[in-house]
Amino acid sequence: MAKSLIYTLPLLVLATPVIAEDESGSSQPQRAQTVTDIIDRPGVLTPAGNVGFEVSLGYTQNSSNKVSVIGYTILPTLIVGRIEVSDTDRTTLTAGFTTRYGLTNATELELRVPFVYRNDQISTRPIQDGSSGNTINADIDGGGLGDIEFAIRHQFNFDTTPYWIGGLRVKSDTGKSPYDIDIDPTSNSLTDAPTGSGFWSIEPNISMVYPTDPAVLFANLSYIYNFKDDVDLGGQSAEIDLGDTISIGGGLGFAINPDLSLSIGLTHRTILESKINGSRGDEAKLLQLDTLNFGINYAISPTSSININAQAGLTEDSPDFQLTVRAPFSF
Repeated sequence: MAKSLIYTLPLLVLATPVIAEDESGSSQPQRAQTVTDIIDRPGVLTPAGNVGFEVSLGYTQNSSNKVSVIGYTILPTLIVGRIEVSDTDRTTLTAGFTTRYGLTNATELELRVPFVYRNDQISTRPIQDGSSGNTINADIDGGGLGDIEFAIRHQFNFDTTPYWIGGLRVKSDTGKSPYDIDIDPTSNSLTDAPTGSGFWSIEPNISMVYPTDPAVLFANLSYIYNFKDDVDLGGQSAEIDLGDTISIGGGLGFAINPDLSLSIGLTHRTILESKINGSRGDEAKLLQLDTLNFGINYAISPTSSININAQAGLTEDSPDFQLTVRAPFSF
């Protein structure tokens, strides 16, 4: 699931504490929100004046196999040139540190600082030769600060259902850009692992939460706009326009008991074609990413909880597997 209260039910239902008043009128923290809490108390963002923190660790595994023809065809069955097959295995670990602050009971701010470690193993071999001695292997390893993000969210209604939450997320370019890394001419791969996209982006989004006891239905829609920028490509300046992303998702969560809840959802993303100097590149294509999401959430104390989420890729361009563990807590 996504990283914030807006994008996923696990964090919607467990990440933030609920503040209630006792008979003396003083405020005291109650248990972290569950599905039942959302039905009884429609405020799903950080309460006014409260500060919440979250530490997370994410693991992503992705592999791909590709056959490339370097040459041309004379007849449909006759190829002049070279046929290469490549195999790529990419492993990414992301440690995130997030803080949230409630401006009002309906509006919260969020700041997220990620640290990324990435390892890419790439093997390329001409299949005509058939000899393992012709295999070119590349092992790219590195990490560092990722792209820092800032977000603001607002809940529009409290007295009627479904509840609507709008948000705006801004992603910086603090991570190591792939366009700032040299290319190894032997393997035609990067010499170091990037930790960011290299571009600023902005993401407006809208989410819906609909309680229907004993479950909660949720859905979200977002659009990521990437700002153009000039980069150096082989000693020449070029304007890069990364493809924007349209994302839609939904699912349901249900409470097993006051401390434990489960969720299941489906997310679809369409990444539009990238452009170089206003024109689409030869290898640019529309990407379709579908993932199936499973989540489990457990309240371990009145002010903290743990969220475990697994994602399985359903399409060729999606990551094969993602596992994220989050531990939100508040004061």
